[in-house]
Amino acid sequence: MSQRPVDAVVERLEQLEAATRRLELERRRWRIVGTALTVGVGLLVTAGAAMRETPATIEAGEFVLRDPEGKARAALTIRPDGTPGLAFYDAKERMRLSLDLGSKEQGGGDTPGVNVYGEEGELRAALTIRPDGTPGLGFFDKDRNPRLSLDMAADDSTGVNIYGPGGTLRAAMAIRPDGTPGLGLFDEAGRVVQSVDIGADGTPRRGPAQ
Repeated sequence: MSQRPVDAVVERLEQLEAATRRLELERRRWRIVGTALTVGVGLLVTAGAAMRETPATIEAGEFVLRDPEGKARAALTIRPDGTPGLAFYDAKERMRLSLDLGSKEQGGGDTPGVNVYGEEGELRAALTIRPDGTPGLGFFDKDRNPRLSLDMAADDSTGVNIYGPGGTLRAAMAIRPDGTPGLGLFDEAGRVVQSVDIGADGTPRRGPAQ
């Protein structure tokens, strides 16, 4: 979920509060039920009960949760592309955690994602289901470059990728579709310089340096 500018959230706080108050007043109803029963001559029992009927549905385009100082700490909203998002902010109103669905228009295919941000609001980790239905977990440096990823392909093969500064792939370990493992080492340009794997017969093999 793209980090939504906090000042835009703050601008809408008063408008949101007023709309929410009106909504709650319109949907709030009190029901008082009184029942009088007479059992025998001279016995009268009256009972009254006051019950608040809880609204079954509350509808709005956005909900914002503020702390006692008026700072936005959480927001549930429908973004401009029509996708929902839930964000949590720290005491400095910087996004630290978000949950969202990707946009079909942007190739996301309504896929879910969980994003974790650092102290400066930079993305540090992301867990997602990609448009092809495969899961992935990524870790990023302060410049948003990938440094570590765990992936599963459509054929259920798995892999671990390790990146250097700048997001260049430097090492990869995978279990292929046939169940055999492989390990690759890469230079600063991302070219394979050494590979090691085990064949289907259990024989280890080393690839020549490129």
